[in-house]
Amino acid sequence: MQNHLLGNRGIRTNGIAMVGQAMAYIASAFKMAATKESFLAQRVYEQIREQIQTGKLSPGTRLVNRKMAIELGTSMVPVREALNRLTSEGLLEHLPGGGNFVRKLNRKEIVQLYEFRESLEVFAAREAAKNIQDYHVKHLTRICDDWEGILEKIKATESGEITGTTLRRWLDDDLEFHSVMVEAADNSWLAKVAMDLKMMTLVVRNKPKMLSYEAALVTQTDHLALLEAFRNHNADRAEVVIRGHIKQGLDFIMANQWPARLAKRCEM
Repeated sequence: MQNHLLGNRGIRTNGIAMVGQAMAYIASAFKMAATKESFLAQRVYEQIREQIQTGKLSPGTRLVNRKMAIELGTSMVPVREALNRLTSEGLLEHLPGGGNFVRKLNRKEIVQLYEFRESLEVFAAREAAKNIQDYHVKHLTRICDDWEGILEKIKATESGEITGTTLRRWLDDDLEFHSVMVEAADNSWLAKVAMDLKMMTLVVRNKPKMLSYEAALVTQTDHLALLEAFRNHNADRAEVVIRGHIKQGLDFIMANQWPARLAKRCEM
């Protein structure tokens, strides 16, 4: 009788152990699935964001979840997550009953974007000049060196326009330069807002004429001047350069999208 009871107890113990193992396996499987979905959502997010930045998806374009999933070779779930994230960042806008569209800024919104960005990046540039560390300077120097290679590639093309992998490098380097500057400013509140505004700037200037050798050369010249100001911890010089950099960027966009209005503004 005692042996029988011990045997039953052993069976129950083994059964509990097996259930525990099964539950652990299921939990692990769910975790792996969630990790995979998260990875896919990040990849889809980066792919769609790149298409917006490079102009492949132009402002006003409607994004259909199912179509995007087929084009990107994935399921609907990561596409939905990626579109929600891009909407929260302001790159897309969701219209009830209409779907998701690449955000299209009007003239007033673009001017406001650049004015707000100017105020933030002037603060960032001044703080960076005061607080910048050697590793920030080295990082910015590497970016500028990479830009020299980009300029040579663009110059070698017949059209003088930036396309393909060269365009991606240019956009990445431009965003990275400003990101390092903001990081050097050592202000966590500034970091999030400033980079979101910079991201929107890349979207509104994704027309072919705005992605040219001349545009890249102007950007490189300004970045080198900023780097020199940071090396010398010259906050006043950094402010002058960043103000001119952002105002010139706005004028460039206005000249390409509303040339008549820019001419009138210049006459005033």
